[in-house]
Amino acid sequence: MNYINNITEAIGNTPLLKLNKVGKEVGANVFVKLEHLNPSGSYKDRMALAMVEAAERGDTWNGRKVSEGGTIVEASAGNTAPAVALVCAAKGYKSKIYLYRYQIEGGKNTRVLITQAYGPEVSISSEPKVYLTPEQIDYFAKSTPDLLDVLAAKMDCEMIERNNENTVWVDQIYNNFNYIGQKSLGNEIYEQLDGRIDAFGCSVGSGASLLGACLAFADHGLRPETVFGVVPHGSEVYLSMDKDISDRSEFRFSDNTRELAQTIGLDKWVTEKSIVQQMIEAGYPDTFYRVTSEEARAMANRLCQEEGIYCGMSSGANVAVALKIAAKLGKGKNVVTTIVDRRDRYLSEVPHEKYVV
Repeated sequence: MNYINNITEAIGNTPLLKLNKVGKEVGANVFVKLEHLNPSGSYKDRMALAMVEAAERGDTWNGRKVSEGGTIVEASAGNTAPAVALVCAAKGYKSKIYLYRYQIEGGKNTRVLITQAYGPEVSISSEPKVYLTPEQIDYFAKSTPDLLDVLAAKMDCEMIERNNENTVWVDQIYNNFNYIGQKSLGNEIYEQLDGRIDAFGCSVGSGASLLGACLAFADHGLRPETVFGVVPHGSEVYLSMDKDISDRSEFRFSDNTRELAQTIGLDKWVTEKSIVQQMIEAGYPDTFYRVTSEEARAMANRLCQEEGIYCGMSSGANVAVALKIAAKLGKGKNVVTTIVDRRDRYLSEVPHEKYVV
């Protein structure tokens, strides 16, 4: 007999697919890791499992530990929400998910409905005015209005953890087990290509997938010739960029994020190093590319229609940049990126699906 005892055992070990229609003219081989085949439909399952298991051990920045009957808390309106909810359901923990207010205004999106199917308590994040004065809100809204809702949600998580026993906020942006969990992604790619990886890159939100995969390659003595990061144009939350293509010396951790964290009282985000900071200090990536929703959507459509890959906007953005890298490297080289998630979580946005991380 061949079976598993828990859905978490189905996380990872996803296929690596060589694109044969999309980008067939670019020269280099382009491979995509089919992470949308993970149980909750995205690559976030890897890190959700690693972070929850770390919480079980008490292997957290503040020593907090979750045990039977406990609660895992996180803020997300993307793929992390269903991933954390799935892992908690499978392991028997309660979960509470805060949604970013700016992403769910005007009605529920499909990602919210998918998350709710796993049974967590889902709440909209507090309004920034709960934690900030009107003058502070006006100051930060001029440059980063969405960031106000993001950090308000993070503060909600911090307060829930602080005021409730047997509760852990996993905090994907500052949780090292996020990228540790993603090292399995890099190990699998290395084995699937026998170490012949000339370029690797993917979308960067927390930075964990890119850092985790690259650290796994490094464990094997490999540093790809090219490492690239991809971010949505106009919504770089945790990074500051001034151009559509930036080399390593031209991007940095967002000063606005650090200043707002200090103002709002999110001390952890001031005293600890984020994964993005650790990624940059480790020397990754070489180059960042900004991609518009239109470009990401067009490529996602092509991947669905020409390759049969039912994928979302981040996947389209990843492949759009991977093709540019492949054209530069030429024949005989191998470029690898990820298929991030399934297309179904964007259905509520059709035909104006947005590229967000």
